[in-house]
Amino acid sequence: MNRFKLSVLLVVVLIVLAFESMAFAKTIRWRMPTTWPKGTILQWSAEFFAKTVNEMSGGRLKITAYPGGAIMGPLEIFDAVTAGTVEAGHGSSAYWIGKEPSAPLFSAIPMGFTAVPYLAWFYEGDGLKLMREMYAKYNLGFVGPCGIIPPEDFAWSHKPITKLEDFKGLKFRTFGFWGEILSEMGASVVTLPGAEVYPSLQRKVLDAAEFSLPNIDRDLGFHEICKYLTVPGVHQPSTVFDLYVSKRAWNKLTPDLQAIVKYACQITSMRTLVRSVWLDGPALESFKKYGTKINYISPEVQQQMAKVANEFFDRKAAKDPFFAKVLKSQREWMKSYKVYRDLMNPRY
Repeated sequence: MNRFKLSVLLVVVLIVLAFESMAFAKTIRWRMPTTWPKGTILQWSAEFFAKTVNEMSGGRLKITAYPGGAIMGPLEIFDAVTAGTVEAGHGSSAYWIGKEPSAPLFSAIPMGFTAVPYLAWFYEGDGLKLMREMYAKYNLGFVGPCGIIPPEDFAWSHKPITKLEDFKGLKFRTFGFWGEILSEMGASVVTLPGAEVYPSLQRKVLDAAEFSLPNIDRDLGFHEICKYLTVPGVHQPSTVFDLYVSKRAWNKLTPDLQAIVKYACQITSMRTLVRSVWLDGPALESFKKYGTKINYISPEVQQQMAKVANEFFDRKAAKDPFFAKVLKSQREWMKSYKVYRDLMNPRY
């Protein structure tokens, strides 16, 4: 009997050790470089996603989020993920316009969606399906929204901006679709890396510039060198962040870990949005206290900008069938959403 008990005890110990060994062996570690500067809410979003996955998986999938430049250049991450050099990356589709002309439509659309209808288009409409269709030729196992922020500041400037005529000859720092649209309004568009925006405004090499959210712009001190702030950020009513996972890394995950990654992305979008709003209110109040002259673009001028933007998008769509397909889907949803917005959004 004693020998039997000893045998059973040994079997139990061996089983426990085997399970512990398996659990240790199955710990998966991902490196996830981002396109974001250290210390911003943009990088916070990536780090929150990594922390959420680590916690939800019980440590079975551990992701480390590296800010832009820490292990590679911010604009190198997409190629690194598709090549399998790193397992994942966190960025925004607008950065890959050189690869995909339609990519910014999945990131930030001038005169386009605010955050809630944008996410509705992704998850309830055609957005996610069209996004994955665009990225299908790349070596990705997963791609999808993983963070979203509300409207940015429209412009910091040394001169007031109240009408379309004010853009004529204005040396304005921006990029992407909005840069092309502003050029059509007569602005002299300058494309500069983020690190050069503050000194260029300070030296008045630039007349105006757009950069980011109120809380980020406050931390960078734009209110100390510019007299005027123009809002709202109609050029970027919301901005979607993405998660990119290499096919090899994705296929190594069990179905439950894949599900954790998917749902952690959705949680990250919600938390990034509400945190941004929470921080932006006090930032705007601080600008007022500092004495910044804040100008709200009139609805009439916003409509004029929208007309120029829509004509610009129509020309793009005429030359690119996939661009046209995505734009059509977005416009159909926007038309429906406006009915809801106009009837159901309180105005007290």
